[in-house]
Amino acid sequence: MASTAADQQTKARRVLPKRKRKETSYFPSDSETSDIEAADVQQDATDTAIAPLNKKAKITIPPASTKPVAKKKIFPFTTLPAELKNKIYADALTSNHEVPLIYKLQRYHHVAELGDTDSFQKFMRNRHYRYYPPFDQLEVFKPSFGPNFLLLNRQIHAETQPILYGANTFAFEDTKALHAFCATIGPKNCASLRRLVVRSLGYSDASRAMIHPAFTVLASAVNLTRLEMACPIFYRDDGKRVAREFYRYSYHWLEAVGRSKGSVDAAVDLVVLGKQNSAHTDCSCCTEEKRVERVTTIGNDFQSELRGLLGA
Repeated sequence: MASTAADQQTKARRVLPKRKRKETSYFPSDSETSDIEAADVQQDATDTAIAPLNKKAKITIPPASTKPVAKKKIFPFTTLPAELKNKIYADALTSNHEVPLIYKLQRYHHVAELGDTDSFQKFMRNRHYRYYPPFDQLEVFKPSFGPNFLLLNRQIHAETQPILYGANTFAFEDTKALHAFCATIGPKNCASLRRLVVRSLGYSDASRAMIHPAFTVLASAVNLTRLEMACPIFYRDDGKRVAREFYRYSYHWLEAVGRSKGSVDAAVDLVVLGKQNSAHTDCSCCTEEKRVERVTTIGNDFQSELRGLLGA
C-alpha cells in the first residue's frame, strides 16, 4: 500500500516535456547580416541610377587656361609694311561723311559727343534758331568708323592718331561743341586737324560767350586746310561787318596760323563763308544768279576786310 501511494505521488510530480518551438534570437546571425548588407548595396546602386533623373546634373566648367598664346598663333600685324597698315587704318578710321559732334554735359564735364544729322535738326528746332542751317539737304546717317582702334596699344595709337584727326571732316553743332572737342583732344591732336565745319555760333548770350574761348583753344590747329562757317555770323548781310565780327572772336587762331605759315593773312584763304550770311539767299524774288553773285560779293568783301584787320 505504501509503494502504491508513493508511485502515485511520483506520477503527480512528474514534469511534462517542454514543447518544441523555434528559438527566437534578437541579434542577427552572420548569414542574416551578409544578406542585409547585400540588400543595402543593391538599394544604393538603384538610388544612384535613379538620382540623375530626379536632380539636375551639375555642369562643371573647366577653368580657363592661363597659359599665354603661342607666338606662332598671333598674327604679326605690327610687323606689316607701313603702306598696308595705313590702308587698314584708313578703312577703319575714315568716314565717307562729315563726323557730326554735339555738345553734352556728362557728370559735370563738357564733352563733344558723336551724333548724326537727324540730331542736328532736332538741336536746331529745340534751340529755336531764327535761321536754320540747310540740314534738310543732308542725308541722315551716323558715321561708321571705330575710334576705339586707338586703344589697342601705344604703337597703334601713335600710328593712327594723325589718320583719325587728319582724314575726317568734323562738323560741330555750335562753338560749345568745338570748344569741348579741342579742349578734350589737346594741342597735339588739334595740330592734326584738317577740315572743320561750324553749324552755328550760338543761340543765346551764354552760348555766344563760348565763341572766343572756342577759337582760342583752336589756336593749336595751325594745319587746317578748310574752316567752313556754315552759319550766319550774327545775321549780317555785309561782308565787312561779318569780317569784323569774325576777327573779334577768332584773332588768336588767325594770328597763330599766320605765324606758323610765315604770312600774316594765311588763315584768310582757309575760311569759307556759308550762304547763310546773305539775307538774299532765301528771297523768292531773287534769281539763282543774283543769289550766287550776292554770296560772292559778301565773300570778297569779307576776305579783303579780314586781310586789312590782320595787317596784310
